[in-house]
Amino acid sequence: MRQQFLLRLSACIFAAFLLTAGLVYYQFTARLEDRAEQMIKTRLNDMLDFMMHVEQAVGFLNRVNNASTTDRANALAEIITLKPDVLHKQEELQGICNRLGAEQIAITDADGIIEAAVPDNLVGRNLADGEDVIPIVSMSERGDEILAEVSDISSGSMQFANVKRQDRPGRVRLGFRTRLEQQARAESSLDNTPLKLRLGKDGLIVIFRRGVCLTHERSVVPETDLLALEPGQVHIIQADGMDFYAYAVDANGYRLVGILPAQEVYGAGWRTVKVMVISNMLLFMLIFGVVSWLLQRIVLRGISQVNESLMEITEGDLERKVEVTTCPEFARLSNGINFMVDSLRSVGEERQSHVKRDLELARIIQSTVLPTRFPAFPNVEQFDLYATCIQASEVGGDFYDFSMPDEKHLHFLVADVDASGIAAALFMMRAMTIIRALTRAGGTPQSIVTEANRELCQGNQTGIHMALFYGNLDITTGVLEFVNAGRLHSLCQTSGGQYSQLNLRADGVLGDQPDVQFHTETRQLVPGDRLFLYTEGVLNATNTHNIPFSEARFKEVLQGDLPTVTDALQAVRSSLRQYLEGGRMERDVTMLALEFSGDPANEIALDFTSDQVEDAAAHVAHQMEELFAAPADIVDMQDSLREVLKDLPSGVPVYMSFSCTERRAEMLLRFPAPRCNPLERSMVLAVESSYEFNDNQENTVKLCKNLI
Repeated sequence: MRQQFLLRLSACIFAAFLLTAGLVYYQFTARLEDRAEQMIKTRLNDMLDFMMHVEQAVGFLNRVNNASTTDRANALAEIITLKPDVLHKQEELQGICNRLGAEQIAITDADGIIEAAVPDNLVGRNLADGEDVIPIVSMSERGDEILAEVSDISSGSMQFANVKRQDRPGRVRLGFRTRLEQQARAESSLDNTPLKLRLGKDGLIVIFRRGVCLTHERSVVPETDLLALEPGQVHIIQADGMDFYAYAVDANGYRLVGILPAQEVYGAGWRTVKVMVISNMLLFMLIFGVVSWLLQRIVLRGISQVNESLMEITEGDLERKVEVTTCPEFARLSNGINFMVDSLRSVGEERQSHVKRDLELARIIQSTVLPTRFPAFPNVEQFDLYATCIQASEVGGDFYDFSMPDEKHLHFLVADVDASGIAAALFMMRAMTIIRALTRAGGTPQSIVTEANRELCQGNQTGIHMALFYGNLDITTGVLEFVNAGRLHSLCQTSGGQYSQLNLRADGVLGDQPDVQFHTETRQLVPGDRLFLYTEGVLNATNTHNIPFSEARFKEVLQGDLPTVTDALQAVRSSLRQYLEGGRMERDVTMLALEFSGDPANEIALDFTSDQVEDAAAHVAHQMEELFAAPADIVDMQDSLREVLKDLPSGVPVYMSFSCTERRAEMLLRFPAPRCNPLERSMVLAVESSYEFNDNQENTVKLCKNLI
């Protein structure tokens, strides 16, 4: 009990530890995920704010630069209006270009043809038709207001401004090197940002603008997956055999995606988790040790002592006292148990005396029910019968019975009840009463056993059932009809000393199912045949070495010089008693032995060979003549004998049993294997005939003749 209690306590503590560790792990991992999500959001928002500030600064710079460029282009237009001859003076035009800080000047007419330019190799080109290698800035007008749009091109890194000429139709274009703007853009590029694109140790921030990736470092996660992410939500993406946390933000045509390996998210907290788990483990171990020590000292030791005392009491030692006083509760429990044991001892002694008297009375009643007077039928010479029953306890369930409802038939049975004690004895009494009543009413073994089974199944709440061998022997012919219900052992010893199992078929037991089908078996007995019926208790009896008695030892006892069946069963009983000396008999032992003798006044038994058929025929004639049989009947029996044995090889041993009454003559012939049925030959006998090849490998031919 102590070990079981400690095992259960340790199981509970371990379950609590696992639950606590699981909760800690769940909460900590959730916290790590929230922290990772917050870090990614913060970095993306910082990067987005920085890019918006850069956009605003570059926009402001562009506006200032565009305004300055447009103002200088308008100043050149006024100069041309005031001094139109400057268009024809290349050096002066070059000086104006230098003073304005421009790289290029182009003045066109109404058709877009360049009239003057710096450098002069642009003169003559048509800007309206796109002949210029540098794209023309688009322009628009709103009334008298001149609007100029400044374009940004990568080739040459120049900026252009176009305004209308004031002196006549045409345009004035100035081109400038945008060094300040280039410097501002370079300083605000992603490569020079103070906010690095790294996220954590192995994470990365990827920036897209209108679907184009702006970052140089590429992620292992495909760009298509990053562009397909739902913004504002944390996603788990698998790539390159790893899990990544990804979070996307969209603003002003930009998409910023933060990618962080899941291993990095959890890796930082594993040490903390391990420390917490180890701490909890040590705490639970300490709790288990303290609780188990307290329970061991206060509770379990007292319970163990009480259990030890109770075990001795339940084993029959009612003198044992329980003396556990470690606490007031155990003291009261000990006093209560001792008082109860004293009461049980006094009641048990009184009840035991009553039980002994009741069992003795039941044993006496049961013993008077079984027929015990032998010879059972002293005036009947056709058979000899003896039976015995040894009960394993005061009362048992095995029984035997026999009766002769008329002068020609002997009914006998052996039953093995699958129970013991009072319940088995009551079932046995009920079964014997039912079967005796059915036997007196008359019927075949099959009908008697079937009806007995129906009666025993009614009201059988205990579930007890019974194996039964029920036989009906015609003492005038030796024909045995029997029913073998359940597993009941039987041996048949022929007059030649050979043994064979009689129960060829085992049906269901009695008292179990009311609709069990029972079958009748038939066996022809000849004078000198012995039948032994016995229950399972004979074979299950064991000696001091726990070795059962066995069927082989049972047959060995029967092989002795035993003139009568009474001698045979008494020899078995004596051998069994010697074998069991110091051993045990767990089940009842019931045995019944029957020897068929036939009618001694008109029966002969002969052993001869196939060469001595005529001698056997002479004995048949002599026996029939003594009963004044008709000569024709004598001839028919002799001719049938000769016809059956005429094809046997020389020297084959033959056993003949012949009986004759005033009304009927019967002949039984037995000869050994191989199997040979003489009735299969095309011959007509003047007598009734039948053939059988039995379990002992013997050919049996039966010849019968009703006498005139």
